[in-house]
Amino acid sequence: MKSVLLGNGINIQFGGKAYSNRFIMSRIIFNAQCDKYNSLFDGTLSGSEIEQIFRGLLPMANAVLNGKYDKVYTDHEVKKAVMEFKVQNAERREFEHYYEIPLEDWFLLLRLFFWDNPDLNDMWKASKQGFEWMILDAIYNDGKIQEIYQKMKKPVKRFFKSFDSIFTLNYDNNIERLINKTIYHLHGDYSVLADSENPETVQGFLNKQKGGIVMNSDYPQCYCNALLNFSGQNKYKEAQDKVKAIEMLQRLKQLYDTDFAEFEIVRECVELEKAENAQIIDIFIEHPELKIATNYHFGELETLSGELHIIGLSPQNDSHIFACIEKSSLDKVIFYSYGEPPKKLPLTKPYEFVDIKQLWKALDANPPQYNCGKKYPNSAEADKFFELFNALSLDPITKEEIEEEANSIPEYMAIPLCKEAMNLIKVQTTPKSEEELMKQFRMVSRIALREGIYPSAFYLILIDNFSKLS
Repeated sequence: MKSVLLGNGINIQFGGKAYSNRFIMSRIIFNAQCDKYNSLFDGTLSGSEIEQIFRGLLPMANAVLNGKYDKVYTDHEVKKAVMEFKVQNAERREFEHYYEIPLEDWFLLLRLFFWDNPDLNDMWKASKQGFEWMILDAIYNDGKIQEIYQKMKKPVKRFFKSFDSIFTLNYDNNIERLINKTIYHLHGDYSVLADSENPETVQGFLNKQKGGIVMNSDYPQCYCNALLNFSGQNKYKEAQDKVKAIEMLQRLKQLYDTDFAEFEIVRECVELEKAENAQIIDIFIEHPELKIATNYHFGELETLSGELHIIGLSPQNDSHIFACIEKSSLDKVIFYSYGEPPKKLPLTKPYEFVDIKQLWKALDANPPQYNCGKKYPNSAEADKFFELFNALSLDPITKEEIEEEANSIPEYMAIPLCKEAMNLIKVQTTPKSEEELMKQFRMVSRIALREGIYPSAFYLILIDNFSKLS
């Protein structure tokens, strides 16, 4: 049996740097600054406040690196996460920008913030959920993430079809759309709502009866069944709790069918402990067609045999995944590495490293590279324009990076994006303040971030093509 486990490196390979950590985090900030999340938070959190939260947590990340949180807390998972954070960033002296901090480490920083401010602990759950919403939306990228499979050629399709089972840590549905096979989403799936919001599950059915469905219909991606947390073990525990719930309700249904008197005794005990749990039992008895809870398929991973290929996954993250692999009956693990392979994997099973570049070359999966060869003036006056581009982008890059990025975008890609930006500006009302003007520029920047283009470079591309579009 041959299986494969996929990580975010797949999305970056075929979708470009739009799905890198930097662009995902930048989309959160620019989305917020353009008021995209106003309705998501019912107007309780402004765009500037969201930006301040993320930028405000940046010093805490450096405090973790500097050892401030090494021995402060007794919570085992928090202490473990702090140590892993330091190990993963051992070569880094400090974080200079918010977008350098990996996505799920933001949950660790948020947790540490509440450790430091225990009087605010009642806000932890809502704050964590807010972070989940924004991260899921930024990864979703206005739905463009679900279109990545269109860039996968026939050799890639044949490659994935050759596996008996496919596991993924990604939320998108590109691989099932590519090969029309069942894919095991270990961390959740954009196409499946969370149990609490899904009327086809027991909990969702109950919530709907009580009027407790809270999903904002404009943001279904934010209410999917994704597992997001600073600790892989916490994600695994949440998944296993679902398995236990499924097994328990199945046993109770069997007891209801075979020994009703005993069932009533058990149900009464459950009701005395928590009334809602008894309601869940009743609903499943009445509606056995309902899904009990999400199955995150860790059981399938733990019972694998044969060989497992791992592609696009960082061995420093998701230690719970390697723990599951250790439980399996696999004979061999093949880990595709980008660049210098890690010294070792957290496995006792036989494994080998393969250069991922060789695989992409064999599958004709490398994206085309362009260099338009444009030369830009090197003068004090030109430098002022580059400074302006950076000021508009919020996240500055060097002049050389701007020029290189602008030259990497061919005209057939640049012209439609420039038209979109200019049409966007045309339909906007005349700005009445500097803040309104800056918001219009941020909306233009969002077009660039959606496509994986640095906003500073996109302004140069706009200038380049202005005469053609006027």
